[in-house]
Amino acid sequence: MKVDFIIVGHGLASVAVIEHLRKYDASFVVFSDENPNSSSKVAAGLYNPVTGRKMKQTWMAEELFPYLEKFYGDLEELLQSDFLHKKAIYRPFLSLEDQNDWMAKEQKNSPFIEKTYTESKFSEFIDDSYGGILLKTSGFLDVKKMLDSHKENLIINSQIIQEPLDYQRLEIQQNQVIYDEIRGRNIIFCDGPLSNNPFFDWLPTAPVKGEILHIKTEKPLPEDIIFNRGVFIVKNPHQDFYRVGATYEWKNLDYKPTEKARKQLTDKLDDLLKTEYEIIDQVAGIRPASKDRRPLIGNHPEMKNVFTFNGLGTKGVSLAPYFARQFVESINNLKKLNDEVNINRYYPLYSS
Repeated sequence: MKVDFIIVGHGLASVAVIEHLRKYDASFVVFSDENPNSSSKVAAGLYNPVTGRKMKQTWMAEELFPYLEKFYGDLEELLQSDFLHKKAIYRPFLSLEDQNDWMAKEQKNSPFIEKTYTESKFSEFIDDSYGGILLKTSGFLDVKKMLDSHKENLIINSQIIQEPLDYQRLEIQQNQVIYDEIRGRNIIFCDGPLSNNPFFDWLPTAPVKGEILHIKTEKPLPEDIIFNRGVFIVKNPHQDFYRVGATYEWKNLDYKPTEKARKQLTDKLDDLLKTEYEIIDQVAGIRPASKDRRPLIGNHPEMKNVFTFNGLGTKGVSLAPYFARQFVESINNLKKLNDEVNINRYYPLYSS
């Protein structure tokens, strides 16, 4: 088999790269080692243009967010599936001081702000005594459903090999990449946070474990709103429970849910939610993040046909489409990669 690209991994990053390669009629084969606990499979998939305790507009939001909705919308049409859910996010103020601080900020006029409330709007469901901000160009991606639909498409087109890639059987030559009977011109690693990839193990990754609760509430919450203060509460219309998350853990990187994370989430949930609830499940995943919280994208320092597209972290849903487009354009010499995501910023760490 001869292809333009061998792609390692089938998660959020891989799908974004694949769909942009299609635009250039590039041929490819994907190696996928199924991991039911991967961050792509367990993530709530939120995309949120205003984040953090200080409610700041997220990095490059005005470039990232309009494009992500178009990208996933087009992908829904291609795969004949529905997995992008556009929903307003409501972020309650914590105090009168919090409300005043927000009203004094210039970013209150951000294109992502639908409305600012100075009095309670959803007091029937949550504690929002001081009002809050309602965000637009926001929502969530049903990542698991998207991946399952995309995988079916790859199977139909004989573009996926459902087994892990064995690095020992991989031979990198100047003009081709050889793996058994497969000959590729290039190889792209989208292989997640714990792959022990020998080609990119010099990059300063910082994988993050995240845990999410699945709950059922005594009273249904509004279907068209995602509540977000300390924790998010989001419901997938195809499921009968809400997801509540998420935690951040950099040390104990396993896939086991913990009592510590459960308490962190319930403490914050109790501060926000007014209705009674029941915990029905708790799941954990590991996000492929980097130490400077920017994606790790680009070309190997010595092997010009070896690439990585990784390290998307907690904002993978919003980062993947825009930077996959830029990445593929850079491979085709059409556009330069953003310096903040290009792994050439870490070339000094590499030693052959």
